[in-house]
Amino acid sequence: MSVAASVLGYAGLGFLTRCYALGLQKRNIFENLGGHAMLMTAFGGLGYYIHGLEGRQLELIAHKKEQILKNRERVAGSSSNNDDEE
Repeated sequence: MSVAASVLGYAGLGFLTRCYALGLQKRNIFENLGGHAMLMTAFGGLGYYIHGLEGRQLELIAHKKEQILKNRERVAGSSSNNDDEE
């Protein structure tokens, strides 16, 4: 997923959240557009952070996978050397 899609998706969620909250209060949803803008900005920032977090997690998982494969090769190599000596 691209950064723009993530930010816009979360900003849209912020807009819907604000509209829902105003609807529960039975207030006009177009009453204070600044509140909509603030909530959309906050949720968009959250979407940007989550997008970066996902990328960092994928890099960490790939690094750990490489380490595990190297350890498996090392253990398999050492166990085959022990089998040859016996």
